[in-house]
Amino acid sequence: MTNGNTKSLGTILWKVMKNPLASELTYEEAAEYALEFLKLLGAPAAYEAKLYTAELVNHKAEIPCDLLKIDGVRYLDSSDPTTASATRFIAMREATNAYHYSDDEHLSEQDTEFDLRGNHRRSEFTYKVQRGIIFTSMKDGCIEMAYKAISTDEDGFPLIPDNEKVAIAMEYYILTRYLEPLYLMGKITDKAFEYIQQKRYFYMPSAFTSLQMPNEDMMESMMNGINRLIVSPSAHANFYKKLGEKERLRKFR
Repeated sequence: MTNGNTKSLGTILWKVMKNPLASELTYEEAAEYALEFLKLLGAPAAYEAKLYTAELVNHKAEIPCDLLKIDGVRYLDSSDPTTASATRFIAMREATNAYHYSDDEHLSEQDTEFDLRGNHRRSEFTYKVQRGIIFTSMKDGCIEMAYKAISTDEDGFPLIPDNEKVAIAMEYYILTRYLEPLYLMGKITDKAFEYIQQKRYFYMPSAFTSLQMPNEDMMESMMNGINRLIVSPSAHANFYKKLGEKERLRKFR
């Protein structure tokens, strides 16, 4: 469970760096280990939700450099003359086409179907991500990406969730990563290294569990999404907005 607040990495690093075994540990090196810890933790509550808009050029656009996980991608369609002042958002899904990157596939307009009047229309909007580039089935236009990133302060150092278990787990993770080469070279004793390693093994699962635990409001949304008799076929197209709403069935007598 998280309260939504974050705190500076410095509040942890000063505790780590005053440890006699880590007297030569630099702030930059410790921050690198802390970033590694947050990525390994893998708890969504430890990340920051962000939005990113990019213009497509020949089916391609760059993705944000701080991206950890994509939550969703949508296409911003403003081509409809009836909605000149508005933008229509179309949900995109990850492509299953094995040849999506091929010039004969993602650069073509073959991903279409016909409506009842015989008019040509696009069936679905798809994308794939590779090497910092998103490849889409649309040649031009704009896309908006919702994604998770690690929060950083004004100096670029990561912020951490205001959670005591996470703070202690990070402290022992940084110490373990720093002391491991020294232990392999015989510069610290087995007893000292094993003590710190045991603390790391205890607090890391505890930190992960504490961030995964939902509060009462989250549990209500989760249960509403699970306890449904009628599964909505348009949940993805609506960006899962109503997934957490309580299902209301009309009763007929």
